[in-house]
Amino acid sequence: MAISFTKYINITSSVGATTQATGRSFRGRIYTTNPLVPTQTFITVDSPADALNYFGSSSIEYARSVFYFGWISKNGTTPRQLDFARWVDVDSPPTIYGNIQSQLVATYQAISNGSFGLTIGANTQVFTGLDFSAVVTLANVASVIQVAINAVISDPQFANAVVSFDATRGSFNFVGGDAVDAVISVQQGVVGTPIAGLIGWLGGAILSNGSLAETVTEVLTASYNASNNFGSFLFIPDLTLDEETEAAQFTNDLNVRIMYCARVTTTSDATTYFNALKNNGGYGLTYSPVNTEYPEQIPMMIFAATDYAANNAVQNYSFQQFGVTPSVSSDTVKDQLDQIKTNYYGVTQQAGQQIAFYQTGALFGLATSPAYMNLYANEIWLKDAVGVAIMNLLLAMPEVSADAQGQSQLQAIIQSVVNQALSNGTISVGKDLTTLQKLYITEITGNPDAWRQVENQGYWFNVVITPFIANSGATQYKAVYTLVYSKDDTIQNVDGSDILI
Repeated sequence: MAISFTKYINITSSVGATTQATGRSFRGRIYTTNPLVPTQTFITVDSPADALNYFGSSSIEYARSVFYFGWISKNGTTPRQLDFARWVDVDSPPTIYGNIQSQLVATYQAISNGSFGLTIGANTQVFTGLDFSAVVTLANVASVIQVAINAVISDPQFANAVVSFDATRGSFNFVGGDAVDAVISVQQGVVGTPIAGLIGWLGGAILSNGSLAETVTEVLTASYNASNNFGSFLFIPDLTLDEETEAAQFTNDLNVRIMYCARVTTTSDATTYFNALKNNGGYGLTYSPVNTEYPEQIPMMIFAATDYAANNAVQNYSFQQFGVTPSVSSDTVKDQLDQIKTNYYGVTQQAGQQIAFYQTGALFGLATSPAYMNLYANEIWLKDAVGVAIMNLLLAMPEVSADAQGQSQLQAIIQSVVNQALSNGTISVGKDLTTLQKLYITEITGNPDAWRQVENQGYWFNVVITPFIANSGATQYKAVYTLVYSKDDTIQNVDGSDILI
């Protein structure tokens, strides 16, 4: 034996400067009323095959997934993931969609003492002695289970419940007897023959809690707070103008954090929507008159397919081509929709060849909000990237001091994001500024030379440390950064002059 070496030298190992906060995915999120999506949550699919397996071949969710994942950008990128979130537009009872699995009547005919547990809300019931020996169909199996559940006459969730076998889907399904807020869960039986797994109500089952109807604001707020890991959203069901207003105001209030991709089926409705919602930033309206096609998804798909980690990644949302029917083919309709900032899939022709593409990538909003989708999406990315970089700095460092050292650390971490923005094209270099822009930059920065840096290098920023009084009354310190950058404006049309001498 010997004295432990650590009595003299004790070395502790750890990994420093680890990244804990991650940047957002800018995939799309589609709100659906399909009960296959559990209430108060969302599911994520990675391919049309995932949507096919989950929703079925005849579902609108599958059709939208095929369109979403089928597009390849000019940079060779594609959307990677797509969310489907549940909007409870009417009161909904607790439900179970059983796991899809092979089912044989003979399996149940051998069971005379089946058991399982079911909890709805605060009520847990254990069912035993289920006798399936006389069943001749899978529908009979469902009936035996329903009879047992309905025997709990003291609770309408059980007494009025319905159990069925969905032969098309291949699952045993359950619908509770009361459409109220209620959590549902299933337990395996502990006596006789446990059947919860056999009927597909354990692993792989879709359990959806009972829920009262949600407003558009309620579902968007809850969904965003649960996970903001998306860049744009839309609703499958058509919204009323009041509901549309809720969604537009929600988007506007987030101040360039998500984009709302809305649909209108007539030009007259487009005018109505513009007059009612024109001051809401981040609201992208698309004229989409064909019910079986989804051009309102186009901005969502472009955003989801933009890889901001790559060089020259940013994209113009106009002049992008997709396999949809052109809805605008005349100057009259084009001029009408352009004036009210409504997008569309339009067609022109050259030498007899039809050329169709998405136009014009415009957004509603005041003059202080980005007017085009590419600028809005780029700012969403930049704001998120700066926030993540600063959070990782705060988490990794022992402290970020309220002095010159802390200021330098923050400047360095922000500079790393600015460098990426220069690389991917979010920040434009060498764009001439107007006199008004020069005066504005000078005013907000207090630096008479700041505009020259914005014009020549694309950006100017600084960080200052300032004290403030917290709610507790104590003096605290915060860092305040100001970033002014030249946005990536894109060319929408070209005027030329051919001068013959």
